[in-house]
Amino acid sequence: MASTEPATPIPASTTDTDTARFGLILALSAAFLFSTKPIIIKWLYDLGMTALPLMWLRMMLATPVYMIVGWLAWKRLPVKPTAQQLLKAAGTGLLGYWLASYLDLRGLEYVSAQLERLMLYAYPTLVIILGALFFGQPFQRHHIAALILTYAGLILVYGQDLQFATDNATITQGTLLVLASALSFSLYILFSKNAIGNMGSLLFTSIAMGSAALATMLHYGIHYGVSLPDMDTTRWLGTVVLAIFATVIPSFLVSEAIKRIGPAKTSVSGTIGPVATTLMAIIVLGEPFGWLTAAGMALVMLGVSRLQR
Repeated sequence: MASTEPATPIPASTTDTDTARFGLILALSAAFLFSTKPIIIKWLYDLGMTALPLMWLRMMLATPVYMIVGWLAWKRLPVKPTAQQLLKAAGTGLLGYWLASYLDLRGLEYVSAQLERLMLYAYPTLVIILGALFFGQPFQRHHIAALILTYAGLILVYGQDLQFATDNATITQGTLLVLASALSFSLYILFSKNAIGNMGSLLFTSIAMGSAALATMLHYGIHYGVSLPDMDTTRWLGTVVLAIFATVIPSFLVSEAIKRIGPAKTSVSGTIGPVATTLMAIIVLGEPFGWLTAAGMALVMLGVSRLQR
């Protein structure tokens, strides 16, 4: 005979803890996969590829996955998003996955993978600043010390790149491009929270990436027409890995993490990113690693961790 006793309810605190823990795991996994991106891109650059053709192929390979996932997510929604909500998601995607991606890939043509990853890792500082200026989020006095630590560290790593550069102007140009990419992605993080809440992370990410893919296709067509870039087996393999493991999978993981733990905690959970990228840059790409990079990395990570606290 089945028991008639009511089931013991799961405490809300336990459920919240499990949700937060799973959200953190998703965010950390995304951070690691994203940390492979500059390594793969720099390797493909060494094979002769350039920013816009690589970005176009990456998006074209990833788009079918987003179309399938988006269609399935749309079917499961009991209440469909409005046209205005869909347009907002598409516009947010242009910030995070077209503009930010293009600026990042262009910046990587000039700076080391280590500097690029640290600068993108520091985007939570921009989230704090932009959130306080335009989104009504609180700005506290201890944020100032964290910002000083973070940007002092970035200056040190920038100095490391200058030491090994043959043209300082190109390093500065690349640094500014990556900084602009971080700014664009920070706006994406701030705008995406409400959109994800309205339509769910899977549909939002699919729409955001779909709009970015369309923008990339138009961008590529204006510059190169309808011709394919010169490819071989190795370039195709690297581009597929970049599209699936460093783009599709982590993009869904980030959206799911934002849904569970919010944009602030998601943005500061990428602590493993700079470390993983630095190790891979040294081992795979043979990039130099000096005391400026070590000190700069420590300061940046300390500054971002203070923001988390």
